[in-house]
Amino acid sequence: MISDPARVEAARKAFFEKHSLPVDQVGHAILRSWIRCADMGLNAAADPRTEAPSTSDVRLLHEKHEALRRISRPELDALHAEARELSGIVILTNARGEILDAVGDPGFAGKAAEVALRPGVLWSEDGTGTNAIGTAIAERRPVAVNGAEHYFQAHRVLSCAATPIIDPRGAVLGVLDLSTPANMQGGHMLGLMRLAVEQIEHRLFREGFESCQTLRFHSDSSLLGAAREGILVFRDGVVVAANRRGLSLTGRNWDDLDSLRFDDLFDAGVLRPGSLHLRDHEGRLYHARCEVDGLAPAVTNLTEARLDDVETAAIRRALEAHGGNVSAAARALGIHRSTIYRKSGQSSMS
Repeated sequence: MISDPARVEAARKAFFEKHSLPVDQVGHAILRSWIRCADMGLNAAADPRTEAPSTSDVRLLHEKHEALRRISRPELDALHAEARELSGIVILTNARGEILDAVGDPGFAGKAAEVALRPGVLWSEDGTGTNAIGTAIAERRPVAVNGAEHYFQAHRVLSCAATPIIDPRGAVLGVLDLSTPANMQGGHMLGLMRLAVEQIEHRLFREGFESCQTLRFHSDSSLLGAAREGILVFRDGVVVAANRRGLSLTGRNWDDLDSLRFDDLFDAGVLRPGSLHLRDHEGRLYHARCEVDGLAPAVTNLTEARLDDVETAAIRRALEAHGGNVSAAARALGIHRSTIYRKSGQSSMS
């Protein structure tokens, strides 16, 4: 949706000068981000703090996230021409919001570099204020930030649309963003990012999961094998991984991982390999295919370690860094509080 510049300016005046909440003048995701940034003490009129990364810093960042860059490369290549047509750039970041790659219009790339929109720079909300990359990470959903909706005045020259890349366990892997000059707002930008990220997330399931059954399903048989199919991964009859479409089709969320069983979802008592038809408890019929391939999970290739070990270690570090504050650790990792309780063995009442 293209924002109304006059309405956004009125919202900024209400928020930054009158200290009121312009709930009817700006999108709720934008307003929540402004509140978070203000709570962090960021001065919207000041120049955002950015550190120029060294060549060696960028090289190390690329090496660390080579698997993510590789699995996202087809979408960056496909969107290159679109970005040039919109006089913008397509950006891939890691889960923290550090820019890994930026491709598109060379002329705009130079202007973008002036506001630190270049590889190696961190675009999380705590350092760069409200922006599509950082706000998509904070909100865990697609976000568009146009012109003056950015927290810092210096960024109002941009219009950006970003979608987080979510791994099969519900954690944020990175973000795909399309940034253009503010006067080149495109209503379809966010849709493009959503479709591209669907392709990336679908590719994460390409190799299957060790000792698991991968169920691909949809009410439309023509969508089996496509990025819009639902995917649930079962180990011993329990859902241990999924894509967003699979959770949406079954009316579930990431909190249900590791506890939701096959027979909680479908009438069929046995999940067997091959093509099959499934009916859920509401009577909806799905076309499905079950795969049992015994290969290591594709997401393991991104972390180069066992998924459970990586998650547990990351959670432990985040809890230590935030003094045991579960909510703060969850926000930093881009996961739900319940996942931290489950993985760390803490009680939700602690």
